[in-house]
Amino acid sequence: MKVLFISTWYPTKTKPIAGIFVKEHAQAIKQQGVDILVLNLILEKSKKIFEKRIIDFIDENGIRTVQIIISSILKDVFYYLPFFQYAFLKKTFYNSIFPTFKPDIIHSNVVYTSGLMAKRLSETLNVPYIITEHWSKIKYMLQKPILSSEIKSTYEKSAKILPVSEFLKNSIVEQISSTQKDKFEVIPNIVDNKIFTYQPKEKRSDTIRFCAVAAWETKNQPDKFPELFIEALNILQKKSNKRFVLTMIGGGNRLLELQNLCKDKSFETYFNGFMSKQEIVKELHTTDIFLHASLTETFGIVALEALFTGTPVICSNVGALPELINDTNGILCENTVESWVKAIEKGIKTTYNNKKISENIHLKFGREQIGKQIMEVYQSVLHS
Repeated sequence: MKVLFISTWYPTKTKPIAGIFVKEHAQAIKQQGVDILVLNLILEKSKKIFEKRIIDFIDENGIRTVQIIISSILKDVFYYLPFFQYAFLKKTFYNSIFPTFKPDIIHSNVVYTSGLMAKRLSETLNVPYIITEHWSKIKYMLQKPILSSEIKSTYEKSAKILPVSEFLKNSIVEQISSTQKDKFEVIPNIVDNKIFTYQPKEKRSDTIRFCAVAAWETKNQPDKFPELFIEALNILQKKSNKRFVLTMIGGGNRLLELQNLCKDKSFETYFNGFMSKQEIVKELHTTDIFLHASLTETFGIVALEALFTGTPVICSNVGALPELINDTNGILCENTVESWVKAIEKGIKTTYNNKKISENIHLKFGREQIGKQIMEVYQSVLHS
């Protein structure tokens, strides 16, 4: 079976963690014995008017990856020109990939713009296409008069739609009422269970260690809300005889703002910046409770990574997070300081079975399990 894997979200040398969850799916498919070729079209902001680079390589997992990188000061304009993007993708496909690699299935990631390009290419090649959906901004895009009809058509003509959570599935169904519900199959994101492993936690009677991971960035519509657990920890530390330590992992232009916010708080805070997965795992192995305050969450991969290490999670009761968190592995709370204070206080007093947390989550979200689910979708599409 040959699968052409199309995405506009994918890691590059300059952005090694961008779209890493898409690459994880590609790796899972490869491990199922599928002949997979990854084709990326990536738009980058630059000072140049226009520059196109094509990078063709075999990645560390043996997957041939062809990246079309378009750098331009007009990046935001090109983003809303899907047919412009498709022209470059189609040309690269026929010049560099076809006919030595003719796919049986096209697997696109995110309806805009990968799904739109997959639909057009599938019509040319006369092969089915499916869409894995990671995106929570469908409602916003459907307000664009020109794009909305194209997006609806792309969903409706696909063979399968694979949202990464029930929350995202419901969001799409609400917006695209004419799409057949039997096309949907929820297949979640993947955590690398060879990296995010369980390790017994050292019990400390005098210290409680907390950890949070995110891109701490200023946005027009913020999605992370660390102020909530920072203030909650400050309140609880003042009446606790234990030492609180918070480690914040991740980069972004909010770092200085958050550092200043933590300066006069009553607990210790460390900002570690960007860390590799291997470094994050080491930190999680010494963490007692993982904190994740969010205003929206399509999946919640950082919370899942914490669970893989056996670390209980306290997080916002939003988006897809309730699909991951229950009484045995953490606490859901509302986005108020009062709710976060109660949740952290309860989490500190709760004795969690860390090994059981890790074992239960491995059964659902391991690479092999997700790879098998995607393989079953491929087989059902081809047989039908």
